[in-house]
Amino acid sequence: MSATTTNGIGAPVLRTVLQSWEKGLRTLSMYLPNNPVRQQTIQVMREGLASVWEHVPNFALTVSEAGLQWGSELVLPIDDKSESLGWTLFRDGIRWISFSPGVEAELVTFLSIVQRARTLTDEDQDDLRTLLWSADLQFVRYKEAELRPGGAGEAVEDVEDDMGAIETPSVPAEHVREFVLEEVAQEGGQYETGEMPGQEEGVEYETGGASAPEGGESQGSAPPPKGVVNLSEFQSTLYFLDKQELSYLKAEVHREYEQNINENVLSMLFDIFEAQSDPETRAEIISILSELLPTLLYAGDFHSVAYLISEAQVVLSRMKDMLPAHRQLLDGLARTLSKPEAVGQLVEALDVAAVEPSAAEIEALFAQLKPAALSPLLKWRKRLHNEDARRILQGAIARMAEARPASVGAALESSERVVVIEALGLVAELGIRGVEDRLVALGEHEDVSVRLALIPALAAAPTSQTMAVLVGLMRDPDSEVRIAAVTALALKRYKGALATMEETVLGKDIRSCDLSERKAFFEAYGSLAGDASVTKLSEILVSSGFWRSVDSETRACAAMALGNVGSQSSRAVLQRAIKDRDPVVRAAAIRALRQEAS
Repeated sequence: MSATTTNGIGAPVLRTVLQSWEKGLRTLSMYLPNNPVRQQTIQVMREGLASVWEHVPNFALTVSEAGLQWGSELVLPIDDKSESLGWTLFRDGIRWISFSPGVEAELVTFLSIVQRARTLTDEDQDDLRTLLWSADLQFVRYKEAELRPGGAGEAVEDVEDDMGAIETPSVPAEHVREFVLEEVAQEGGQYETGEMPGQEEGVEYETGGASAPEGGESQGSAPPPKGVVNLSEFQSTLYFLDKQELSYLKAEVHREYEQNINENVLSMLFDIFEAQSDPETRAEIISILSELLPTLLYAGDFHSVAYLISEAQVVLSRMKDMLPAHRQLLDGLARTLSKPEAVGQLVEALDVAAVEPSAAEIEALFAQLKPAALSPLLKWRKRLHNEDARRILQGAIARMAEARPASVGAALESSERVVVIEALGLVAELGIRGVEDRLVALGEHEDVSVRLALIPALAAAPTSQTMAVLVGLMRDPDSEVRIAAVTALALKRYKGALATMEETVLGKDIRSCDLSERKAFFEAYGSLAGDASVTKLSEILVSSGFWRSVDSETRACAAMALGNVGSQSSRAVLQRAIKDRDPVVRAAAIRALRQEAS
């Protein structure tokens, strides 16, 4: 079968996918992670892989000086070395590479490593292979070029599943035997009966002499040449481990690979910091920690960042002989991370993380931030494109606000409208106490949207001061604010609002309000005043006295208010109103009686 149709997939499909990767390399280097062009390019690359997996379980490419080859087909030739994916791999010693389903999550990381490798100089200690090894990609396998005896270059696989072993290329057994027999012949000796590398069990090989008799050695037989291992000498220990011991070893290997190496490194640095009293040594360690902080954030290792900040606080509280300058620098790690610029980078890293952190990791990190970090977090959380990341962030923000009410108070004093509104939402949702003074101060905020968001927050933190502000908002210049305020007061059944409410309902200005506002005030007044409002509401309903020329809509509002009273006297008035000549009033009276009955 030709290479262009191997496993049911055409080479043009794979060529298109790889060409999109080369274009993606340029895009990743030109645009920031939150840029729409970059996000669209990543989506195109992932969709291209989906079309490949429909035909093959994975695909492997041979890397040569000509380009990337799939079977016998050159699917991505090297045109421009500076822009070529294949040339970058070949130059840094990669000779074979394969990709399997799941690589979509690692594709950006892989291409970022390739792009970074292009910019390395001779002075850098890393190369593409060390960068790939450090990334520990799970769905990318590769083999390196390595010289073998005779000068031939063989490809050695660098990454292996299971217990992390390095797999060497399979060498035909006859070649091994020929090499060993040649060495023995040159030294004029002979090889004992037993297994040699590549020898089948029970087959004897001899060179230049008789084989040893069974159960003993031939006289005068020469020892095997230096460097040749006789496997028969180790047969007694071939199965020396039982199942329990093997399980223990596997568990220990698994535990070793599951360890957070970054956290271990941080622990050692802090141990050295405490053990060494030399000021220069401690200053150097603080410098290293300051450099590690943004690196760990960029890598998405939020757990290690949280450990760094928390351990720094532990060291500060435990060590009394620290220089003031060192204490200030160490304590400044948390303050630096809580600055708006750093919080923005933190949220952006969370949004584009190749491996999404768990909620526990995010919460552990946020628990170490200063209260000032809540304001930028509230500002940034709605900018997240990743829905899962946004959900985790919202939960972490809520827990941070409950644990630190002072941070919510600081957010309420922010000069940015979006931060204040988000903070008011937290107060309304969580009922956070201790911020009542800040809420009262916002009662005269110039922004209507802030005053609207303030109303549920005031109702969620009821005190005499907050309720007084809520009563004052019933006379706000904005109609929506007045409606929201009177509705909230009715739900809270706050009797202190009754006088202002009655003044509005029975005043002349009520007729100039729109229907929604009139209805809200009348219904709130009826539910709050009870039987005491029946006489005045009935005068409006029957259009008598001062209300002789009242309009139909206002009379209908009075009927709905009587329905909220729910007493015998109010029902009697409504029974008479269902015979009114005005159809609007009759309909309102009928609806009020039904509402009362339900």
